[in-house]
Amino acid sequence: MAGLRLYLAPLVIMTKSVPYFPIFAANIIASKPFRLMTMKERGLWITIQMECWVNGAVPSSHDELSKYLGILPTELNQCFTPIQMSFLEKKGLELKSPELEEYRKGYLERREKQRLGGLDGAKRKKAKQEAANKLGIPEGPLSYFNSNQISSNPLISNGFVEKRFSSKEIDEWVSDYENAEDAKY
Repeated sequence: MAGLRLYLAPLVIMTKSVPYFPIFAANIIASKPFRLMTMKERGLWITIQMECWVNGAVPSSHDELSKYLGILPTELNQCFTPIQMSFLEKKGLELKSPELEEYRKGYLERREKQRLGGLDGAKRKKAKQEAANKLGIPEGPLSYFNSNQISSNPLISNGFVEKRFSSKEIDEWVSDYENAEDAKY
């Protein structure tokens, strides 16, 4: 059982955050190297592409690659030709797909921008909530409030004492708001 756990652990660690990659059929079919491949070569090519997407690379050594893919070395030697290498790049002891690496880079950059945008949105939301709390505006949807929580006293609303603002204070606030809006553009 311990051996089984050791075997399964790398599968969890190797899972990538993006489970799919784009494959543009029209571009692939129009590609001269793809058209020159036999069906066996095409099958090996797409298998290597999928392995590169999930695991980043495959071994460049034919013996290791055949073990890695679970096929006989003779079968690999029959199917692996220089044509597949036109889609791959040897880096050290590995074969990588430059095209897939570009796709992965784009996905990760877009995901990072989304993450940062989410953090920024959360900060803005928190700042709005804090400003609302200072003014005594209750948080959350109104469905959370019942009639016992609302006071009929005009100076007290929802347990907070309302502050009356002078015309001068209101004019200053409006001026600051308009200046802030103008600064955005």
